[in-house]
Amino acid sequence: MKKLLLSIILIIAAVALNPPNSNAIAGKQLFKKEECILCHTINKKGGTMGPNLSAIGKIRSYLWIRRQIRNPKLNFFTPNSFVIFHGKIYESIMPANKKISANNLNKLAGYLKSLK
Repeated sequence: MKKLLLSIILIIAAVALNPPNSNAIAGKQLFKKEECILCHTINKKGGTMGPNLSAIGKIRSYLWIRRQIRNPKLNFFTPNSFVIFHGKIYESIMPANKKISANNLNKLAGYLKSLK
C-alpha cells in the first residue's frame, strides 16, 4: 500500500512539474519565433510554400516530426523538385535545422504532434 501511494505521489509531482502540454505551448511560440509560419499553414494562418501542418500530429509520429525538423532529407526527398517563392527558385524540401537545441527540438515536435 505504501509503495502504491508513493508511486501515485511521484506521478502527480512529475505531471505538476512538467505538464504534458508544456512542450506544445512553448513549441507554438517557437514555431512563430523561428518563422516556420512563413512557409507552413496551421489553422488557415501562415505561408503556403510548405505543407499545411494543421493535423500533422494525426498522421506523423513524434520521432518522424523530430527527424523532419532536424534533417528533412532523412524522411524523403524528390530530386529535381523545386518551388518559386518571391521570384527565387528553391528546392522543395525544408531546409535542415541541425543547429536547433535538443530542448527546442522537443518543444517544436511536441507542438506539432499535438496538432490533430
